Amino acid sequence: MDTHARRPATIVDVARAAGVSFKTVSRVLNGEPNVREPTRQLVLQAVKTLGYRANPYARSLRAAQSRIIAVYFSNPSRNYTSEIQIGVLQRCNAEGFNAIFEQASAGPEGLVSLRGEPNLAGVILVAPLTEDPAFLRRLSEAGVPFVRLAPVDAAGETGHVSMDDEAAAAEMTDYLISLGHSRIGFIAGPDDHPQARLREAGYRAALARNGLEPEAALMAQGSFHFDSGLRAAETLLALSNPPTAIFASNDDMAAAVLAVAYRKGLRIPQDLSVAGFDDTPLASVVVPSLTTIYQPIREMAAQAAGMLFGKADPDAPASSVLPHRLVARESTAAPKR
Repeated sequence: MDTHARRPATIVDVARAAGVSFKTVSRVLNGEPNVREPTRQLVLQAVKTLGYRANPYARSLRAAQSRIIAVYFSNPSRNYTSEIQIGVLQRCNAEGFNAIFEQASAGPEGLVSLRGEPNLAGVILVAPLTEDPAFLRRLSEAGVPFVRLAPVDAAGETGHVSMDDEAAAAEMTDYLISLGHSRIGFIAGPDDHPQARLREAGYRAALARNGLEPEAALMAQGSFHFDSGLRAAETLLALSNPPTAIFASNDDMAAAVLAVAYRKGLRIPQDLSVAGFDDTPLASVVVPSLTTIYQPIREMAAQAAGMLFGKADPDAPASSVLPHRLVARESTAAPKR
């Protein structure tokens, strides 16, 4: 099914159709001067053709000067965080808002935007902050609208956008088993990260479903960043009976496995299959390209921002679960016989 077929047109769609910038479209719609008449007519025709309707809540927020969305994150993967930033910025640009991004390692009291930003329209909390009671309590006390991105606990009245990490990890493990692998190493994410726990649960469930017993020796601890993947891969590949495939629970750590395998003279995928998770841009630029789980990070981030814009709309969705998919590339194959 075409997921974009019924999507309402945005200001970016109008800009593309008219061949102008979204700022030009905004000037036309707001009746501002200094727009050439032929350009104005092109924009108005695109508005009519696409059936574009301005977001009334976004306008009310602009009128109240609440034009800033803050995104709080603590995920160590720069590739993952960059995808979130792109998704939020694209949606904010389309709606005439600004976005600020804050590393939240010092806790909620250290956030500049919560202390001194009077025009804050809302907040996007990125996992694992989505489960942090201090952040949830601080935002509730401040009366700031917020949406949680990729929470595990979806209970409560706050909006949230997520995907099924456990099912996705199980699908990748099933895929490796279908290729003929029975010794599948796994590099977990940080213990305090809810998605990391779900991905490990999916790996274990798929092994059990296929009659394979999880081995402690085949499971290594990582932290969602490249260096932790290096250490974990060294541990797994130093085993007397090493795995024939390694599934890392994000792309950064999977790329590290490729680096360690290269240093050890292992060919990918002939000697070792490697799989990742997230399908960040890194997955398609490393050599060989990574088999991975596509997580719609940009779409999730954009939708989280859109939920904040629609807080005044009683029909706005309170939650959304977006689909994942397995992307098979060059880094996986059947094990050597």
